[in-house]
Amino acid sequence: MTLFKKISLVFFTTLFLISCENEPYDLFSNLQKIDSDSSLFNSIKTISTNDDKTEPVCVIFIYPFNVYTFDDNSEVVGSRIINNNLEFVSLLGQTEEINGAIGLSYPITSTLEDGSTLSIDDNAELKETIEACIETEIIGNCNNILEEENCIWTINSLTENKEYNNSLLDFYQDGTGIFYHKGDAYRTSWVSLFIEEKLHINIHLEGESQTAQDWNFDWEAIITDDDTIEITNQDKKYTIQKKCAVENSCDYVEFRECALEGFDDKAEFTLDGYKECIVSLQENINTDAEVTFFSTYADAEEEQNILDAPTYTNTTNPQLVFAKIRNSETNVSKIIRIVLFVEACNNPDAS
Repeated sequence: MTLFKKISLVFFTTLFLISCENEPYDLFSNLQKIDSDSSLFNSIKTISTNDDKTEPVCVIFIYPFNVYTFDDNSEVVGSRIINNNLEFVSLLGQTEEINGAIGLSYPITSTLEDGSTLSIDDNAELKETIEACIETEIIGNCNNILEEENCIWTINSLTENKEYNNSLLDFYQDGTGIFYHKGDAYRTSWVSLFIEEKLHINIHLEGESQTAQDWNFDWEAIITDDDTIEITNQDKKYTIQKKCAVENSCDYVEFRECALEGFDDKAEFTLDGYKECIVSLQENINTDAEVTFFSTYADAEEEQNILDAPTYTNTTNPQLVFAKIRNSETNVSKIIRIVLFVEACNNPDAS
C-alpha cells in the first residue's frame, strides 16, 4: 500500500506564539537571503525541476500551535490555534485565496534519508505537501481494513511463544472489539494512530487476566496487504490475518441481532434460541444439557440473577454474556463467554 511507503518527516518550524503579555517581536528576524550561487539554492532548484519525483514527502506538524495571519502590509490581522492537519490545510487555502501570509519562515528545508534536500517555499507548496499524506487518511485506511464487516482476525506468533496461535480478534467500527482465546472472550478497545512514519494499533482488553497483561500494549503495525497486519511490541511479534464469514466454534461464539427501531446499539436477543447452537459447539456435553445465562461471571458461578426473560435487551454493544452449561448426565458444569452484537439491518420494505 503506497501510503505506507512514504517518508515521514517531523520538523519544528519557527512560529510566532501567543504569550500572556503583548510582547514585541521581529517578524523577519528568522528570514535569510539565499544567494543564487549557494549550494542550498542549487539543491532547491534541482528538486523543484525534478520530473522523476514520484513519492511526496510527508510533513507532520506537532499540534496544537498558534499561527498569526498577516495582511499585505505585514500587519497582524488575526491568530488561530491549529489542532490538526485538516485545520492547517484549511488555513493555508484561505491565505492563498486572499494573498495573505502566516507566521512561518520560508524556505522550510531538510535533508532526507536518501541525501536529497526538501524545500518548501510558500503556503501553497506547504498545503500540497501536507495534503499528500495526511495521517488521518492513513489511520482511516487502517480502520477500514480492521473493521470490515463479518470478518475476524486470526493470530499467529512470529516468535517461539505460540500461546496465542489461532486466537481471534474481532474489531468493531466504534473502536471496541472482542478478543477470543481458548473459549474465553474479552471485551476490547482499540485505537489506531500514526507516530512519525510508523502506524500503531493500541489494544486494551478489559480486566486483569493474564491474557490482558499479554496484550495491553501499544503495538507498532505494518500492513503487508489487505488481509495481513504484522504487529510488534518489544519481543512480542504476531501476524493477524483476516478471515471472513467464520462460523461459530468452541473458541468463537457470537450472536447478532438487528437494532431496534430508533436505536443504533440496542436489540432484543432470544437467549433460549441460542441454546442448541451453544451445546452443539461443546465437547463431551450431552445434547439435552441445561443452559442458563448471566450478565456477570460471578453470577454464573453463584447461579444467581439468571437472565430468564423471553427476550433480553443488551446494555452495551458488543456485550459479553456468560452461559453456564450443565451436563444432565454427570451434573458437571462449565461457563463460557458468548458475545451479543447489535448490527444495523437493511429494511427490505424500505423504498
